Amino acid sequence: MRSWKRIIPFLILNIIISAATTLTVLLLWDRSLRPVQPLPVSVGGTGGIPPAGNSIQPALPGDATLPPADEPVILIETVIGAGDLQNEAVLLRRVGEGELLLTGWKISNGRGAEYVFPYLLLNKGGAVRLYSRAGNNTVMELFWGSNQAVFRSGDLVSLYDWQGGLRATYNVP
Repeated sequence: MRSWKRIIPFLILNIIISAATTLTVLLLWDRSLRPVQPLPVSVGGTGGIPPAGNSIQPALPGDATLPPADEPVILIETVIGAGDLQNEAVLLRRVGEGELLLTGWKISNGRGAEYVFPYLLLNKGGAVRLYSRAGNNTVMELFWGSNQAVFRSGDLVSLYDWQGGLRATYNVP
């Protein structure tokens, strides 16, 4: 019994030091690597972001400038599952330097269907998948909200910047 009385103060001291060290590391981590809170992205019109298909001009930061039209900035890599609503998606990849703000950019199937991008910032080498079906938008996956397949074989998929300049095309095989 006497040995327990000698160990208890050391155990309590160990617990206090461990808790203080853990708390200090977490506070330092939080200050230096604070996670970026994602802006709400919605298909339905709630959350403060214009829904897809809305013609409202996006509010862009003052320093948001477009690279020259002849400079490749984004690539339409492929259209997956054309004609199948549940699997149909367009894969876009950032090919230029730095970040690219896609807010207000528009993708079209060449037959009248258009999707306007909500707030989305693509980093160098970053990619996003745009599904034709409805769903909840995330950083890597966006959802058009269509109730039918948007693309079919032979379509020319076109991507336009927020000023209406053509930035990328892809022929659906």
